[in-house]
Amino acid sequence: MEKTYRKIIGGIVVIGIILGVTGLFLKYGVFQGIQSNKTERSNQECIIEKRVFDEAGKLTGREEKKLEALIAKKEKIMGADLVLLTIKDDSLDSYEKIREYAQNYYEIHCFGWNQANGDGIIYVDDWATGYTWLCTTGKAADKLDRKDIDYIVKRTNRRVNRNPYRAYRFMVNSVVSQMQSENIFHLDISPFWLLLISAIVAFIFAGTQIAGHGGRDTVTKSTYTGKNGVKMNETHDLYLRSFVTRRKIEKKEDSNLSDIGGSDGHGGGGGRH
Repeated sequence: MEKTYRKIIGGIVVIGIILGVTGLFLKYGVFQGIQSNKTERSNQECIIEKRVFDEAGKLTGREEKKLEALIAKKEKIMGADLVLLTIKDDSLDSYEKIREYAQNYYEIHCFGWNQANGDGIIYVDDWATGYTWLCTTGKAADKLDRKDIDYIVKRTNRRVNRNPYRAYRFMVNSVVSQMQSENIFHLDISPFWLLLISAIVAFIFAGTQIAGHGGRDTVTKSTYTGKNGVKMNETHDLYLRSFVTRRKIEKKEDSNLSDIGGSDGHGGGGGRH
């Protein structure tokens, strides 16, 4: 019995450590780089090295520098430019307008890893209207589908009003994760909750195992034997086949997300905070 308890407790510890470490790795992009891009940046038309343009003034100087360093690192992993732009423009009061603004900004400044208006992403956040747009081009448009973009935009907008820096950092890391298909189930769970959930499940399992081992054996030699000895009854089991049909139920898209896509070779999607 003591050995059984030790095995159960050991299993609890192992499961908790595995889930917690996995959550931390996904959160901080430790797995990123396994499928690193092998090509050097070849765009000669874009002379701008800066990638963070905080025109809305939502970041401190230190935060802006940290985001610049993070983006520079992630661009090499993706093989794509990644631009962050915050603005305050009352005229961008629809998804169509902010989409066009993002696309034009990217094209005018010749961003792109492989060529002008080539592989890359631009994320525009308008703090005057609350509209945001994630625009993809080239390889990024091929790798990031509608679900990927909605996941990134929606969760970035959840964070941005509380802490713009952390929200934009999340956006950058999520873009790379989705580009490398690290988070195919679009899970957004804190390592703390992973540990807590695994601990609860493990303790429930441990409780049921302990309760099972603690039960008394109520079966005796005479349990199934009558007064006149053993009597065998012949039984027959009849199995009927059953058929199950399934119908896919279409779900409505989140009304807070755009459904107009991109244009002129660009992909993308937006939201509002």
